[in-house]
Amino acid sequence: TVACASCAAVLDATDPNLRVLREAERLRITPRIPLGTRGSLPAWGGVPYEVIGFQVRTIRVDDVPYSWREYVCFNPYRGFRYLTEYDGHWSDVAPLSALLAEAERSATQPVVRWDGATFRHFQSARATTTFVLGEFPWEARTDDRVSVTDYVAPPRMLSRETDRDEVTWSLGTYVAPDVVWRAFGLPGSAPEPKGVY
Repeated sequence: TVACASCAAVLDATDPNLRVLREAERLRITPRIPLGTRGSLPAWGGVPYEVIGFQVRTIRVDDVPYSWREYVCFNPYRGFRYLTEYDGHWSDVAPLSALLAEAERSATQPVVRWDGATFRHFQSARATTTFVLGEFPWEARTDDRVSVTDYVAPPRMLSRETDRDEVTWSLGTYVAPDVVWRAFGLPGSAPEPKGVY
């Protein structure tokens, strides 16, 4: 899908007439990294990626909404990477091609063992897409819902997303905000992170 940067209408990119899937969103959110911006984080080994999509996802915990921003980054030779931002805290997120085993139950909480580390269960929630803009490698729409389970071994986080059709795993690694700002040549300085991530 493609969400128009001017009017935020969501279009079906597979339809030659770009069929409108959803009318323009009433809510307008400006991405901190504009669509079309190219950059390369140190972990990307100098390979440039272009920001092609942006979405906001929201969960509710104890009836309190928490939202974070996700950026779809694309390189035609390397595929997709993602950047996430919550309250000024950033993560570089890579999809994992291998399916991970289900969480093991330890004495106190579920864990996932991967890449020589033990990732402990942090939280499980239902995430809803509340805003979309740009291009996505799936049919992204507002009100999309997935079950998300996060396991942490700081500064890394394994995330498991499940919808009715598939299960996907990704690995997020914390990135300092100023590193993101420099990598994408953004003006000014990165907003100061709030609280503990």
